[in-house]
Amino acid sequence: MPKGLLSFSSHNDINEIKTEWTELDRKAEENGVRYVEYTYYQTYEWNEFLFRHTTRGFGKFASAMRYHLVRLDGRPFAIIPTLVTRLSKKVRIPSCRVAGVLNICCPYTGEWDGEMTAAIAGYIETAHKGMKISFADVPMAAPFAGVMKRIGGELKERTSYHVPLDGFESHEDYVASLNKNIYKNIRKAYNHLKTDSKRMELKVYRRGGMPDDGYMRSLWKLYLRRKMAWRHRKTGAMSEIGISLKAMYETRSGCANRSLKTLDAAELYVLHIDDRPAAFMIVYRHRNHLLMPKLAIDTSFSRYSPGILLILEASKRWIDEGVADFDMCRGDERYKKEMGGQNEPLCRIDKRL
Repeated sequence: MPKGLLSFSSHNDINEIKTEWTELDRKAEENGVRYVEYTYYQTYEWNEFLFRHTTRGFGKFASAMRYHLVRLDGRPFAIIPTLVTRLSKKVRIPSCRVAGVLNICCPYTGEWDGEMTAAIAGYIETAHKGMKISFADVPMAAPFAGVMKRIGGELKERTSYHVPLDGFESHEDYVASLNKNIYKNIRKAYNHLKTDSKRMELKVYRRGGMPDDGYMRSLWKLYLRRKMAWRHRKTGAMSEIGISLKAMYETRSGCANRSLKTLDAAELYVLHIDDRPAAFMIVYRHRNHLLMPKLAIDTSFSRYSPGILLILEASKRWIDEGVADFDMCRGDERYKKEMGGQNEPLCRIDKRL
């Protein structure tokens, strides 16, 4: 048996467990839980936003939120947030396709044992019997990874990079720590800007001061074109129509765009070259940590390495502000390692129960 008595309850409305969730958030900060095990994506604030976004309009007919509250000897111990797609009966940890570290919400990572892992795994299997579990992007080092392994066997691993900025006394120290090749590329990019007489400016937007919809559509078009390039797809007249329609959707109804308008934690960084957006990233600030789920560049500015310069210019501010860590989230893009990223492996399982 676990060290204490575990009990479970399931809730369809996040507001029913607001008190318990905010208590877990407070405990996570109080206990100094390692940040990768309790990020902004595990907080009530983010999950309440996801609940409102997912269940508004016709969204509630396509999927449903289920929150499993775990108590240990009567006190809130953990919350397992899940999103159930009604048609496919797929169960996931909700993310709204905003990439990042996903996990259950538990600030008591030191209290886990084998019996507790088995009990929570058994509860999930019973609660979602007949459905397909698809839990992804959970830290390999997190206790919940043990639950996943017990449910689905061997875990699939993927990379996720973060930069511990608190390890540098100054921005100059950070830049000096980068490998020689990227350092040369950085110097070359700044030299190109100078010799080409290009003006560079970093713009930062926060809630209440976000750009208008026309500007945001241009950023989403940039992102979607870059996404097609990542997938080795050619662009043409028809694909441009699709990009325009998707950019309109992202601007009006997309999760990431809505978060920029409604969450104090959301920030938008745009690098302008000659008054044109050359690169942008969306960042969420929680405590003294940053999560960056989206970054894209306009490849017509590739000569100036705009994505690299965007991170460099922003990190000048972050180090001055005392930011401890910059999480570049999942993916093995080369720039993440080049910018000093350290791998924090994530894992996933897919299993029909």
